[in-house]
Amino acid sequence: LPDPCTDLRLFQIVTKCMVHGPCGTININSPCMRDGQCCKSFPKQFKDDTEENVNGYPIYRRRATEPVQVGKYSIDNRWVVPYNLWLLKKFNAHINVEVCASVKSVKYLYKYVYKGHNAASVKIQKEGALDHDEILSFVEGRYVSTPEAMWRLNEFNLSHKSHTVVRLAVHLPQQQPIVYQDGQEAQAIERAALRKTTLTSWFELSKNDP
Repeated sequence: LPDPCTDLRLFQIVTKCMVHGPCGTININSPCMRDGQCCKSFPKQFKDDTEENVNGYPIYRRRATEPVQVGKYSIDNRWVVPYNLWLLKKFNAHINVEVCASVKSVKYLYKYVYKGHNAASVKIQKEGALDHDEILSFVEGRYVSTPEAMWRLNEFNLSHKSHTVVRLAVHLPQQQPIVYQDGQEAQAIERAALRKTTLTSWFELSKNDP
């Protein structure tokens, strides 16, 4: 939470747009509650320093400041959604900003690119109909905004992928892994000496085409 004495406008935006819930024991009927717990892991814990998390969100520094009154609830730093000061002041809206530094962030980005349109199922029912066909009464609808409609009508590419990233099988010189059957060790070593690995092939490519 920013200090209202030094930046009143930012304080007003944060308390209006960036406070989660509250939920948990304070408000068990909050939409984020799943099996008695917040699905967004709020409230967060107070931390003096930020900690990295290899397989998830980082644990950000959250100072144990004095709580403030937001509506009918008393809120402290544990309930504030991570944000960027400049973006928040420019757009005056809810903008969640997180650090995406793990390899799994690529999967997260692709999911948003290919997940498709916002869709809804609409049910149409006639009053007094005795022989009602429930299958035909459902309409699958989607919402396409004006910019996307223009983009699709002009048949522009929705996405683009260039090079495929391949993880190299890293090994020391003449120490590439060998798979062999009992009694065929010598033949396996001879085949391995002639076979190129992804690492040696990359070295050769870099040598011929720097």
